[in-house]
Amino acid sequence: MDLDGLRADLEQVVRESDATIALLNAEAAEEDQDIVEDDAAEAADFTESDREEALVDAAEARRTEALEALARMDGGTYGVCVDCGTQIPEARLEFRPEAARCVEDQEKFEDAEG
Repeated sequence: MDLDGLRADLEQVVRESDATIALLNAEAAEEDQDIVEDDAAEAADFTESDREEALVDAAEARRTEALEALARMDGGTYGVCVDCGTQIPEARLEFRPEAARCVEDQEKFEDAEG
């Protein structure tokens, strides 16, 4: 397994997430300064604001997952499922280097999250 390549991928995820978060927060700050008088425009702005907030949340979650994966690399536990302790397949890590769980445990985790 090419840990150096996966580390570079994870570090890129962190950089891209940081850039996305900064951009979306800057856009939100600009929009907060605009005064909207029309009710329909206000509703559209609220919907856009919700979308941007969801995008920021997703970028923050991906950033956190990447940082946690980097910490597992540093701790020597990268590639081991955090739930069952089995080795995560290399193909899964190449596709999603921040993966913390094997596919089976990831599905259980997502089902529990609802």
